[in-house]
Amino acid sequence: MDEIYEQIKVVLGEKFGVDPEDITPDVTLADLELDSLAAVEVADVLQEVLGLPVDDSQFGGSTLRVIAEKLAEGRVKSA
Repeated sequence: MDEIYEQIKVVLGEKFGVDPEDITPDVTLADLELDSLAAVEVADVLQEVLGLPVDDSQFGGSTLRVIAEKLAEGRVKSA
């Protein structure tokens, strides 16, 4: 999960301009002032970066920790 969380941080910082100090495991995309359209874009970028199917519906209200855990579970299932 740590590797995926780190990738999420990179994507949010580099591609969406989120201040790295604001990116913590317990924030949601809404906390970072990213709306539902941005969540879809984040999911698309993560899918490309991670090479995993990413369902943006799991992002709604979930913390970055939960998102990373779900993506890690998906990685294990696809392996």
